Amino acid sequence: MRRAAALLSILMAVGSGCAPTPAAITVHQAYTRCPRPTAPELPPLDPEQRLETPANINLLLERDDRRCAYAEQQDAALDCYEGQAKPGGQ
Repeated sequence: MRRAAALLSILMAVGSGCAPTPAAITVHQAYTRCPRPTAPELPPLDPEQRLETPANINLLLERDDRRCAYAEQQDAALDCYEGQAKPGGQ
């Protein structure tokens, strides 16, 4: 068993040096920078009032609208990059 393990180790060491090392391939893909949305500034809630007060509810709805708009802008940026990745570009 020792002979087989030693022979296998030698064959692996010698065999690995016989194969030519493949040349490094560098792929350059041209792309245009897509618009990057800026994170929205969210209005702070009034800590003096309870969460369910009309003023805080309006602020929560405003924050939600801003977050939804931001998510849509991020989707548009991803669609822009995905469109460039498809064959033929945009």
